[in-house]
Amino acid sequence: MPIGVIVNCISVLAGGVIGSALGHVLPNSLKEHLPTLFGMCSIAIGINSIIKAVSMTAVVLAILVGFTIGHLLHLEDWASRFFHRLVKTMHLGGDNIDMEFYITAVALFCCSGFGWYSTLTEGIAGDPNLLFAKSVLDFFTAMIFASTLGKAICAIPLPQCVILLCVFTAGRLLSGALTPEMFADLSACGGVLTMSAGFRVSKIKSVPLVDLMPALILVMPFSALWTMLMG
Repeated sequence: MPIGVIVNCISVLAGGVIGSALGHVLPNSLKEHLPTLFGMCSIAIGINSIIKAVSMTAVVLAILVGFTIGHLLHLEDWASRFFHRLVKTMHLGGDNIDMEFYITAVALFCCSGFGWYSTLTEGIAGDPNLLFAKSVLDFFTAMIFASTLGKAICAIPLPQCVILLCVFTAGRLLSGALTPEMFADLSACGGVLTMSAGFRVSKIKSVPLVDLMPALILVMPFSALWTMLMG
């Protein structure tokens, strides 16, 4: 039973509902600075994850190859269209949503390295504690994003649940093949994505985050292959 996954998705939904309600109360100056501050925190979290890498070469290769694949497939454009339609279908917003900012939120909630690491841990060991910790952080993160995006943030838990359940199932099926080194490199790869999201939220540099997603799938086999070759 993926209890941690369910709690995590509910925490995002709850944070989104509360944050969208508070958005009418908070002063505009605070709503303007909160996302920027969160972006700085994301950069710090990303750096902390990157330094845990065991095979940095494998991580870099996964990022470069994964981003190339994602960019050639126009994954960010497809994701933007999908979520724009989803938000309108669920009557959670209109055409005035900042889709670049919205997709940044989607990437952080659905495809962060820590999120996948925690979900794989629950799938393998049945331990949801890491996801419980992530749920607390995601609750407040959803509140921050909702103060700007409004109730549109409440559409994210649906695809988030689907993605994390797939990762949970992969952890169950591949538990005998995954090593601590592969987990560390996954965390580092996710750290690059989290750091990129921080740059994007802080309006320092915008990188197509969804185009980076294939790297999270490639990094673990790349890590295993690199360890085998170097061993």
